[in-house]
Amino acid sequence: MNEEGLFIWEMNDDTQYPKNKDLPKLNQMNWMQYILDNCRTTDEAIKTASEFEIDGWGWHYFVGDAQGNTAAIEFIKGKVVVHKGKDMPVPGLFNEPYAREMDILRYYKGFGGDYEPDLNDSKVPRFVKTAVMTRDYNPDENIVDYGLKMLDQLMVDDVPEWSVLFDVRSRTVYFKTRINPEIKKLSMDQVDFSNNSPTLIANIDMKEGGNMYAELQPFTNERMKNFTEKFIFSLIPELPAKFFTGGGLTLEEYAQRTSSHSDYAKTAEAQFFKGEWKNMPDKLKKEMDIILKFESNGEAITGSVSNGRDIYAMDNLSLAGNKVKFTFKTKGGTLIEIKSVFDGGQMKATMAGIENNYGTYVLNRILP
Repeated sequence: MNEEGLFIWEMNDDTQYPKNKDLPKLNQMNWMQYILDNCRTTDEAIKTASEFEIDGWGWHYFVGDAQGNTAAIEFIKGKVVVHKGKDMPVPGLFNEPYAREMDILRYYKGFGGDYEPDLNDSKVPRFVKTAVMTRDYNPDENIVDYGLKMLDQLMVDDVPEWSVLFDVRSRTVYFKTRINPEIKKLSMDQVDFSNNSPTLIANIDMKEGGNMYAELQPFTNERMKNFTEKFIFSLIPELPAKFFTGGGLTLEEYAQRTSSHSDYAKTAEAQFFKGEWKNMPDKLKKEMDIILKFESNGEAITGSVSNGRDIYAMDNLSLAGNKVKFTFKTKGGTLIEIKSVFDGGQMKATMAGIENNYGTYVLNRILP
């Protein structure tokens, strides 16, 4: 979950991602992180499913936002399939395609069928139990307590390694682990998300319940390696060591690889976008000046737009591969979206408003 109350969760599914070589490619884990970094609403998250060629493990995704909107994003036979609003009467997702879960639900009492949806029967599908419990929720009951009770009711066979509940309206995460089942919580409002604060991490198996903000520590590769090693050894022998050592890795090498943070984004090669970019306007055609300026602070990117007179801050700025997209508002309040493609020392930028297209311009890097 991000600071806006938007969350995304993945589940197993028989997935076939669409192929489109003209789109930037993202592994599904990076795509999830992209959504949390750039989106505020469920609809914004859904839109990104068609903006990248996603690959990796075959998952489908449950997304929700602080306004109470939810969606299932699935990739079936190379197509993006979305269930939301009236097309998602039960706000839940498990390991089967959403349409299949709805088909099974119709066999149970209260939903069109005759089977008894016994919440204590482990053979009753979790989706069916979710449908019953969301339908029967009493608004007078504490929503967090009810949500945690639902998680316990949906438990299958054994206690899970961890259970997580997102209270999206208050932007608070509640969780517990198998080793330490005391309920912990963290409010997004406590966290400084500016570029002036370090990345923070915590071991979720902390013993004490309650507010865990004080347990957060600045990220270091060594600290993360210690967490990773403890996590790996807590799973053995439930998971065999070979689960981590495929390809000839030792457990030590696996921990090192999965806990080392790359500084590639700070290299000159990755910062090709930095600096000022300007077009060569034809004054006889009364073409406008366009000056784009990009700056970076570590891995964070900021920018401004100028027509030679006024300067506007870039909003909703995102960079993927050699493509950048952002919006800004003029002094008169007009919303402008710019989509650009970098190609060496040039950039091709297309400007569009809500109903107007302002054309495509070639900008050149201004050398210092």
